[in-house]
Amino acid sequence: MNDHSARPGTTAEPSGRHRVWQSSGELKEHWYVACTAAELRRKRIFAATILGLGIAVFRKSDGTARALLDQCVHRGTALSAGRLIDSCLVCPYHGWRYDENGRVVHIPTEDGAALPGKPHAYSQRAFAAREAFGLIWVYPGDRDPEAAPVFDMPYWKSPGWVNYYMVSRFDGDVNGLAQNFMDVPHTVYVHNKIFRTSPAKLMRSTVEFKPASVEVEYHESADTIGMMPWLTNPQRAPLEHTDKFFAPNITRCDYHWGSTSGFVITSQITPVDGRSCRVYTLISYKFPLPVWLSKTLRPLIHGYTRAVLEQDIRIMRINRRGLDNSPAPEMKNVKADLVHVGIERLIDAYRHGTPVIEKHLGKRPVEFNL
Repeated sequence: MNDHSARPGTTAEPSGRHRVWQSSGELKEHWYVACTAAELRRKRIFAATILGLGIAVFRKSDGTARALLDQCVHRGTALSAGRLIDSCLVCPYHGWRYDENGRVVHIPTEDGAALPGKPHAYSQRAFAAREAFGLIWVYPGDRDPEAAPVFDMPYWKSPGWVNYYMVSRFDGDVNGLAQNFMDVPHTVYVHNKIFRTSPAKLMRSTVEFKPASVEVEYHESADTIGMMPWLTNPQRAPLEHTDKFFAPNITRCDYHWGSTSGFVITSQITPVDGRSCRVYTLISYKFPLPVWLSKTLRPLIHGYTRAVLEQDIRIMRINRRGLDNSPAPEMKNVKADLVHVGIERLIDAYRHGTPVIEKHLGKRPVEFNL
């Protein structure tokens, strides 16, 4: 890296979304989803934003994913608006060309039409990138990315299961979205009649706080949710419902009816800036049907899950609007919010690179009314 390399975090007074990068602490030392594998088409450049940092993601001629800081070292132009030539990014402003490692290999005003025999002294930051589970992952931190494996997306291409992704832009930060995705009480208000319609009833659960996760097991085997019970649970098997948050940015909600039927929602939350996120939601389902028949139902399942997701997008937009109505809102918690408190503590611990306080770990019974 030389004086002309724009390494993140070096500006004296960052503005806007770049403050998110500066305040992210240890949160950047993790793999984040930049886009789906389907979004990263050959000969196209995808402009991703992770923790406020613009990143240009592209494929080499052999299909391998690569990522560079989305900024030309010459005049700061977004490289994602340029072209791909021979696995190199070409800046749209003056034609400076960057190889997969961020080295400037051609400056037209210096070299003419021909590439020089060796790269120039200038370079831009390259990030580790990889493709797995139908996603393109980028590691924006400074440590060895190989020491931090990507998250194993549940039931991806597992026998008997059908999978698909939904990509959504949400208002709110990772903390707020993780709490929403793990929140049962809101379902009777935000998703009334489409996901859960419940009379006043007591919900019993056990919440376990671990060093890297918050996990909830619900003890309501007779609970019903609006995912077409005639399809998901024709045998009226008891429901096994668990919700899990994996620090720093992943939620997983499981609904299983015996061994033949299941519905799992896994959300990879990529922070764009301090006010919004791009969420990659993997829907995995298994019904007591032949797999070919389950696959034909995908448009129906997708329509239903998209409708539920749009309701969450709307309520989080309203939540963001409310938070903006005063400079320092004070949040009050009740016993049903113990999961939320645990998520906040865990994200904060990851940001500062410190373990969760010992007394906050362990299992807690939680009961609340719906």
